[in-house]
Amino acid sequence: MPQETVGYTELEWTCQFCGTRNPGMQKVCSGCGAAMSKDQKFEAPAQQTLITDKQKLEQAKAGPDVACPFCGVRNVSSATVCRNCGGDLTGAEARAKGDVVGAFSTAPVPDVKCPFCGTPNPATVLKCKNCGGALGKTLPSAPATKAPAQSSKLGAFAIGLIVMICLAGALFVFLAGRTTDQAATVQGMKWERAIAVLAQRPVEKQDWRNRVPFEGRLIGCEERVRSVQDQETSRSRKVCGTPYTIDEGTGAGRVVQDCQFEALDDWCRYSINEWQQVDAIVARGEDLNPQWPNATVAAGQRTGNTTEKYQVIFLSNDKRYTYWPDSEQEFKRFTPGSRWTLKINTFGDVTAATPAQ
Repeated sequence: MPQETVGYTELEWTCQFCGTRNPGMQKVCSGCGAAMSKDQKFEAPAQQTLITDKQKLEQAKAGPDVACPFCGVRNVSSATVCRNCGGDLTGAEARAKGDVVGAFSTAPVPDVKCPFCGTPNPATVLKCKNCGGALGKTLPSAPATKAPAQSSKLGAFAIGLIVMICLAGALFVFLAGRTTDQAATVQGMKWERAIAVLAQRPVEKQDWRNRVPFEGRLIGCEERVRSVQDQETSRSRKVCGTPYTIDEGTGAGRVVQDCQFEALDDWCRYSINEWQQVDAIVARGEDLNPQWPNATVAAGQRTGNTTEKYQVIFLSNDKRYTYWPDSEQEFKRFTPGSRWTLKINTFGDVTAATPAQ
C-alpha cells in the first residue's frame, strides 16, 4: 500500500529522573539536566503540529541520533565528538527508528491543570506558568462503566436466543424423525404433468458497462467504485487513511498516511430480452396412467422445463393420509385397494410406504 509523507512533527520525551516533559530534539532534560536514555521511547506531544522551521526540518530528516558511549548524551548523526563531554563518537550506536508513535491529529486539546498549584496551562506548555512545576499530558476520559454492562446484557441475550433457536431446530428434527407404523388402504390417486411455455420478454438487469451484452439496451448509468488499487489511473480518486507518526530517531516523527486509489467505472441498468415462462400446458388425471400433454405453442414461443407431481390418498381408521411418490415408477405401484404399511411422523406426514405383509 503506497505511503505518503505529510510532514514532520517534533516529539517529546519525559525525564525518567524528575518527570519533566522535554521537546524531542532537546538532548538533555531542562528540569534536571539528565540525558535521555538511548532505550527510552519518544512520545507524541499533547498538542501535535507540523514542523515548518527549515533548520528543524533538516534536523528531523538527518538520520537517527547517536548516543555518546561515555556520557550517554544524544548527538546528531553527523557529530564526530560528543557535544557534552567531547568523547569520540566513532562507532557510536544510533537510536532505533521506525516505531509507530500513534495517530497524528492537529485538533486542539484541553488545557492541562498543574498537579502542584492547580493552574490551567495550555497543552503545549511543559512547565506551569504559575509555579514552574512539570506538567503531565491530558489523558482521555475513562469510559462509562455502564456501557460494558449493557453490552454484556445484549451479548447474553443474543447467546440465549441462539441457544433457543438451536434447541427448537433439534426438537423439530427429533419429532419429524419419530414415526409410527400404520396399516392403510389406497383409496385414490392423482397426477399432474406440465410443460412450461416460454416467450421472450424484456428483463431489467444491472452490470458494469463493459459487461453489458451487445444486445442490451442501456437505461441509465452511474459512477461507482469498481476496485481499490495501488496505482493511479485516468479515472480514479485517491483515498487516504488517518495520518500517523513514525519515530525517526531524531526527536522528530515522520507523519505519513497510507493511500490507495478507488478505480471508478459506470454501473449501468439495461434491458434485454430473455426467455421467460408465460404459460403452462397441463394434463391431470386420477388413474395410474399419467400422460404428457400435447406440446403445441404459438409463433414466437417455445417449450421449457417439464414438471410432474404424483399423489396417493390412503385411508386408515377413517382418516385420510396423503403420500407423494418421487417418480412415475413408484406411483404405479399403488393400485386402488392395495394395502400398505405407512410410516407417519409426529406431524401426521407420511414419510414412507411399504406393501403390507
